[in-house]
Amino acid sequence: MPLHLLGKKSWNVYNADNIARVRRDEAAAKAAEDAEEQRMQEIDAQRRLAILRGEVPPLLEDDAQDDLDVLRKSSRQSDPNRHGETRRKRKRYGEDDTDFELRIAKERTDPASRSLELSRQPTSSAPIVDYRGHIDLFGDEKTRAHGEKNPEAEREAQKKRREYEDQYTMRFSNAAGKHGTNSPWYSQADAARQDAPLKDVWGNDDPRRKGRDANRIVASDPLAVMKKGASRLRELKQERKRFQEEREEEMRQMRKDERRRERHRQRDEGESRRRSASPKSRRRRQRSRDTRDDSYDRDWDRGRRRDRDQARSHRRDSRSRERGSRRQHHD
Repeated sequence: MPLHLLGKKSWNVYNADNIARVRRDEAAAKAAEDAEEQRMQEIDAQRRLAILRGEVPPLLEDDAQDDLDVLRKSSRQSDPNRHGETRRKRKRYGEDDTDFELRIAKERTDPASRSLELSRQPTSSAPIVDYRGHIDLFGDEKTRAHGEKNPEAEREAQKKRREYEDQYTMRFSNAAGKHGTNSPWYSQADAARQDAPLKDVWGNDDPRRKGRDANRIVASDPLAVMKKGASRLRELKQERKRFQEEREEEMRQMRKDERRRERHRQRDEGESRRRSASPKSRRRRQRSRDTRDDSYDRDWDRGRRRDRDQARSHRRDSRSRERGSRRQHHD
């Protein structure tokens, strides 16, 4: 038979007494919270009423507690008995609160203990370890002289040391030259370019040197090269378009001449039917027709040769201009 012992334990949360205690505690806490809320509302109402009346509103409890802490701290700092205190006193072994308070009061009133506390305070903030890492409890004249420096002498010594180091040392600040920090390097580029002499390598006057330099700069410019290539491409496209138009014009002229020749032939054949069919007249008409056809062919060949010569001269002129620009670039 199992034993039901949980209900008989005093710490069981499901006991009637524990449940009633928890409910009483919750009710008391709620009542205290309501009372605190009511008190805070009354304090707020009093502050608002004082503000409306033009009076100084009463301080809240938090502000009053802060002011009290500030007053305690200022009184503690102004207390002459606490002048020599640098750290909080602690209880000694086997000492209760009464003995601890009596000892603290005796130390505050005893002048010997107060002088001992004052003697324990440090008299100097200088470190006991020198710049070489050695412990020095007394110090010497060399150390004091090392600690006290003359600013003007230090600046003069640093200036001389820097001038001496500049003879064999390169710094980033000296990358612009000796007087490079006075003005930037790009501020004098135009003046130096304008003052360049217009002479050749033998010392002779060369008035065209400036133009050649400008052409060389333009030729070495990638953007100028791209523009030149684009213009050359446009010219080629225009030449191809013009050549295509000329071919189309020639084809139209050929078709036109062919149609004209066909109309003449048809007309001649119609006339020959109407006229007599004597061999002499037939030979005369054939000669006239051949002569006319030959004149048409000669005119068409002459026009075609003229167009071909014009296209060839245009290409020759473009090549000569290109060679002239290249020669100027090399010069």
